[in-house]
This record gives sequence, C-alpha cells and structure tokens, in this order.
Amino acid sequence: MRAHLAVVLSSFTFSLASAFVVPAMSTKYACAIRDPGAASAESIRGFELNMVDPAELSSAVASTSSMMLAETEPWVQPLASVLGPFLNIFSFAMLCRVVISWYPTTNVNELPFNIVVWPTEPLLRAIRGLVPPAFGVDITPIVWLAVFSFFNEILLGQQGLLTMKIKYGI
Repeated sequence: MRAHLAVVLSSFTFSLASAFVVPAMSTKYACAIRDPGAASAESIRGFELNMVDPAELSSAVASTSSMMLAETEPWVQPLASVLGPFLNIFSFAMLCRVVISWYPTTNVNELPFNIVVWPTEPLLRAIRGLVPPAFGVDITPIVWLAVFSFFNEILLGQQGLLTMKIKYGI
C-alpha cells in the first residue's frame, strides 16, 4: 500500500509550492494510481486505480517535508488575534455613529449612546477639520469605517498580508 502512495506522491511533487495544505476530502475513498506495469482487467492504459483510505493518504502527504506549512515569526499570530477584534469593534462603532448622526436630537451623553461615542469621538475629532461635511452631514464616521474596513481586508482578509504570513510564511 505504501508503494502505491509513493507513486501518487511523486506525481504531486512537480507541482508543489513551498507550502501545501491538504484539502479535506468529501468522499469516503480517494483513488490512487498503482504500478503501471501490473496488467489486469481493471487497468486503464497501463494504470490500475485502487481505493485508498483518505486518512492514510492525508497522513502520508502531511508527513513529507516538502508539504508542511511554513513557520512564521512569533509576532504574527498574536498581532492578528488582537488586530482582528479591534478593527471589527471599531468598524461596528463607526457604523453605529453613522446611524446616530441620522438623529441630531439624540443626547449622546445618555447610557446606550455614550458607549459608542466615548471611544470614537477622539478619532472623529482628529479628522473633522480635514474632511468637510457633505451637504451638511458629517461624513467622518464613514471615512473611518472605510479605513477600518480597508485595513481589515488588507491585513486579515482571505488574501490579507497577515493571513498569508500565517498560512504560507510569505
């Protein structure tokens, strides 16, 4: 059985990058190519297909040194785990500030509103002089929402810099 896997693994090695993640198999068994010299009724152009247990195949693929995930610096994972919630919370807070701005008579010093206003006001105050109101509406929460969403996608999205660094060691 190991000889059969060696043929399959050797066929994968020409297309491997420095990091490879084995995808989860949805079927119960995977097909592997057997010795091309074996002639039988099931052979197709000299190749016989045998059923292989996916757990055995994935353990064999994971055991090869060329298919292991790359190691990253120790600062990447903690930064990603702190930066993700920070950017999401502040994006949500800025979205709440946009909704609060629709109701100008709202007293922002009352309890449910001051939870959102207190942490976001210093950020908004910093750029209010740079971003003029559009049609009489303060758009600085929208600017900050765009900035937080941009950094979240660039750093932590599916193809974000920190995500790629964690997965592939780039």
